[in-house]
Amino acid sequence: MDFSIMQKALKDCSLFQGMDDGQLGLLAMNAEAREFGTDDTVYGQGDDADGSFALIVSGRLEVTTQQGYVLKTLSAGEIIGEVGTISQQGKRTVTLKAVEPATLLQWKLQDIGNTSPSLMKKLKDLAWRRIKDFNE
Repeated sequence: MDFSIMQKALKDCSLFQGMDDGQLGLLAMNAEAREFGTDDTVYGQGDDADGSFALIVSGRLEVTTQQGYVLKTLSAGEIIGEVGTISQQGKRTVTLKAVEPATLLQWKLQDIGNTSPSLMKKLKDLAWRRIKDFNE
């Protein structure tokens, strides 16, 4: 993936707001670009979270329950995988499927924690907000 596309995606995501170009560049270098086709499963409910989370760069993903109910659709600029990554169980809590071709930037939590403690706090806050929203 082109580095300028990665940097733009990072700058446009609210999770990374307030980070300088050096920090964003470090994030971009540590990211793994992943591509998914229509109907591909990105995460399966109950799968090992493997300590990773991702940013949707392009495409749309449906969030579904184990029973197949669509909870919402996520698109470019949104973070995925943070809930399972920070949970004690370390498991994916929902299934995410691509409803159109999608590109993600994925990171391992351990790569982020040492270089940006403030980002870790923002990621945990996001996860807790999602858990709260899901339970209401």
